[in-house]
Amino acid sequence: MRCGECTVYDPVQERILIIKLGATGDVLRTTSCLPPLKARYPHSHITWVTRSSSRAALAGNPAIDRVLTVDGNYLEFLMAEEFDLAIGPDADLLSASIMRLAQAHEKRGCIADGRGGVRALGAAALAWTRMGTDDGLKQENRRTYGEWLYAMCELPTPVATPSLAVSSSSRDRIATFLARHTPNARRRVVFNTGASTRWREKRWKSAHYRGLAQLVRAESPDTAVILVGGPNETEFNRHLLSTDAGFVDGGTDRTVEDVGAMMAACDWVLTPDSLGYHIACAVGTPAVCVVGPTSPWELDRYERNLILHSDVECIACYKAECPLARTCMDILTPAAAWKHIQASHGDLVAVRAE
Repeated sequence: MRCGECTVYDPVQERILIIKLGATGDVLRTTSCLPPLKARYPHSHITWVTRSSSRAALAGNPAIDRVLTVDGNYLEFLMAEEFDLAIGPDADLLSASIMRLAQAHEKRGCIADGRGGVRALGAAALAWTRMGTDDGLKQENRRTYGEWLYAMCELPTPVATPSLAVSSSSRDRIATFLARHTPNARRRVVFNTGASTRWREKRWKSAHYRGLAQLVRAESPDTAVILVGGPNETEFNRHLLSTDAGFVDGGTDRTVEDVGAMMAACDWVLTPDSLGYHIACAVGTPAVCVVGPTSPWELDRYERNLILHSDVECIACYKAECPLARTCMDILTPAAAWKHIQASHGDLVAVRAE
């Protein structure tokens, strides 16, 4: 009910459904579709279906009105409601099946065909799904994920940055941590060691993290290098913390929100991980992403980030195990990485004048 001249009243004109169930990093980078959707449909109500493991990456996002998880009671809502637009960029059968079940006047992306397969809706979705089953096409591709997503969703470029809600309480908690553990630092850098377990060579080498930290601190001794990761990196980070590189332990059990607050409070971020990279992008901190077996060309740079990979023919091979004695991540040395970082982010890494 509208009350007199109330200016708060804002009726919903369009109802939009987004289905994205992938890894948390993929879910976060897909939030780049929200700004142009809200620009086109300013009075829309957006429901996002994901897995419970990715819910934290969407929590508090002002562009999302409701998050449903496939681990919870999502079907009851979808079966009882109608949407004006449903977007499902993934070709996995569960996502496509949810797209088929959704009652939407218009659908974009991929949909189950009713016979155990998946059908692409449009040329962009068809090209994207073909790359998902052909590593050769993935290796040849030079369009970013954001560009493919926007093409599937029929949205105008340029691709917007992802979005992540970081509360004031999280920022205060991280500020307290940094004041206690890096009291004299004039610069702070986050090294995120998190990496998918799907590809063994996706994580950068332990010796490389140590070597780059030494180069950073040799250039600017008052820089604190903070080491973070996920639960899978606990032992990996423990080893790095025992070296002479002078790392600050940022933890391996922090929430997505706290990692975002940490990255937001630092000068730049180094990571091999999609989640870490897109958290940095979402909070506006310049990021350096080191890439091995996955495609470096699919990562959106947002005009400020640096994507590093070895100059080898087999880059973006998507092999779970590398058969070579010296891998692409071995070849991407600290010295090579530092050279590119200094060239592109010199204002962030050089010694500050007194």
